[in-house]
Amino acid sequence: MKHLQFALAFLLIGSVVSAQEKADSVNTQNNTVDVYYKMADGSKPTADRDNWDIALENKGFTSSVLINGQKGVQLYSSPYTVEEWANFDSTGYMTWKETINSTESWSSGAFNQDLSGDTDLGWGKYDFTTHSVNGDSIFLIVLADKSVKKIMIDQLAGSVYTFTYADVDGSNEKVVEMKKSDIGTQNFGFYSIENDQAVSREPNTADWDLLFTQYLTPIPTGPGQFINYPVAGVKINKGIEVAQRDGIDVMSDDTISLTWTTNITEIGSDWKSFNGTGYDYAEDRAYFVRLADESMWKIYFTKYEGGKYEFNKKLIAGNSSVTEVLLSHTAVYPNPSNGQDVVVAIDAALELTQINVLNSQMQLVNTTSSNVIETNTLTTGVYFLEVLTNHGKTVKRILVKN
Repeated sequence: MKHLQFALAFLLIGSVVSAQEKADSVNTQNNTVDVYYKMADGSKPTADRDNWDIALENKGFTSSVLINGQKGVQLYSSPYTVEEWANFDSTGYMTWKETINSTESWSSGAFNQDLSGDTDLGWGKYDFTTHSVNGDSIFLIVLADKSVKKIMIDQLAGSVYTFTYADVDGSNEKVVEMKKSDIGTQNFGFYSIENDQAVSREPNTADWDLLFTQYLTPIPTGPGQFINYPVAGVKINKGIEVAQRDGIDVMSDDTISLTWTTNITEIGSDWKSFNGTGYDYAEDRAYFVRLADESMWKIYFTKYEGGKYEFNKKLIAGNSSVTEVLLSHTAVYPNPSNGQDVVVAIDAALELTQINVLNSQMQLVNTTSSNVIETNTLTTGVYFLEVLTNHGKTVKRILVKN
């Protein structure tokens, strides 16, 4: 009878599914807002798409400076150096090279293009002696309202950015300092040149995984010719990897032979294509998102219309799901134990690796790789079972009566 009860416990636990697909949606309100999305809880903080013009990198060592291309901001590399600030002339700037943010990395903003060496960061060069970045280039920036200004990033020193902008004739000059300490735990500090003020818009780095947004991507128009075309799509946060899987039913959780990348637009926009009246969607295409905590999610898109994304997601493996599954679907039986061995039953989707038996003072008294805990060597009292699996651990309390 005792073994029948144990078998029944395994049957009940084994029937539990560790994670289910969940339908969700994100609405960017016709691409007027950016939505920062967290896979684990589906939180969706939003930010006005057009409330900034440039952004300066807070975390990392690449001193990336972005422009708000989705708003219509344009940046041109000028032939002038910072020493020629007073002599800047915008005549013919349309023939200068226009630069945009990289579609592959957050670390390569529009101000960081055409690098000439290891110490070159585009807008300036790194000094190994002072450990500062000193500006050496002047740029012309066209704002969304079509006003034109000159701008230079003067320096990054002691975790403080200094940048200067003015009308092209030198009037209305403004020197701005932005401290990384004021940016806090966000990836970038944002600034509105139109309003002459810093803008707090991005959630803390740990609070989002995907960014639903618009961005510029170069589209070829001929040999060596491109236009910078705005597309609506999805970017990933720093520290996240993505793998695209094609040719397999999206319902499948098969992760064999995935190729992982940190390309921030690997999800991007090419899972949809406009057919003239609506959108077609790539068949049998799913994305796998691996977060910094090693949890992995599957996501695939089912609809896009008016800036609204509809998709399904599923937790494949990792800390986020295991916490929920282990706490809810790990059982010990019998409890209390009256001289009987104790069986630990876990979800069938998990693999037991070890159980540590701890006494009431949390001292280790036994370790086993079996799911059966022999109690004949234990004295009467309270014990804790630390259950370790291939995806995490949980602790269960038992009472032994011998």
